[in-house]
Amino acid sequence: MKEGKTAHWKMDATFNWLGKQRFSSTASNPLQYQLSEYSPTVGTLNLQITKVFSPKFEVYLGGENVTNVRQNNPILGADDPFGANFDTTFVYGPIYGSNYYAGLRFKIQ
Repeated sequence: MKEGKTAHWKMDATFNWLGKQRFSSTASNPLQYQLSEYSPTVGTLNLQITKVFSPKFEVYLGGENVTNVRQNNPILGADDPFGANFDTTFVYGPIYGSNYYAGLRFKIQ
């Protein structure tokens, strides 16, 4: 950093796009346990903003999945975990909603 210009802002935005994925066939399952041939596309947005006060001290605020995109019913047959149609391999996107955080960085050196 330049002398006299130690305080500034840093910002970061990340957009993750996951295109459709082909699912294993569930055509032989009972109707309530059948899925389409492909997963939907999914996009998530992560943001962070940091205020730099000095070379040794920063404060930040951010969020992950701020668009709150979630996969509904990620586990096939979750209502019967010991049944023949129970399958955890169809998770293709976020199953948790938005997550927000704040913190500080203090350099000890």
